[in-house]
Amino acid sequence: MGYDDRRLEVAQAAWRVIVQEGLDRTSMRAIAQELGSSTGVVTHYFRDKEELILFALEQVVESTLESMKACAKGQQGIDRLEQMIAAALPLEDSDRDDWKVWIAFLGYSIGRDRLIQQHQKRYDRIRQILYQELADLKAARLIRADLNLTLEANALIALVDGIGTGVVICPEQFSAEQQRYLVHQHTHALQVSS
Repeated sequence: MGYDDRRLEVAQAAWRVIVQEGLDRTSMRAIAQELGSSTGVVTHYFRDKEELILFALEQVVESTLESMKACAKGQQGIDRLEQMIAAALPLEDSDRDDWKVWIAFLGYSIGRDRLIQQHQKRYDRIRQILYQELADLKAARLIRADLNLTLEANALIALVDGIGTGVVICPEQFSAEQQRYLVHQHTHALQVSS
């Protein structure tokens, strides 16, 4: 197993510990135990907990962005945007773990400027993708001309964050069908009225 593969394996162990224990109780020792190795193995791949957490979070973000791109293929118009947004939601039980890591990171970042800046960069990437989708829809005259695209991209992020947080906290309130309904209602409200 190569260095990068082993590093990813360590990050996945960290991810499992974060999901089970929460970020505040995640330690290098707990990650090593989850991995079935020594703390020295973990610190060989990551200097400290913060570096490891940032790497694990980046894996979550990259996975989400890849899912969004895959869902967009072959789609057009407002349906394309809707599918991209749905790809970021915890529609399956297995997606909840990604959301638990995301939410844990948000809480852990409070008061840690470096982590907040890293999180802002991830939001900026997502915002740029959504902004471009909205700009394409606006250019094609498929959404209202009066929309402020930056505000709409932020609203879509807030919608996804709100639903994702809701699923983690109160899963019975947000079935996959209900999540899709909320996204559908919002995205279709952007359309040009006939």
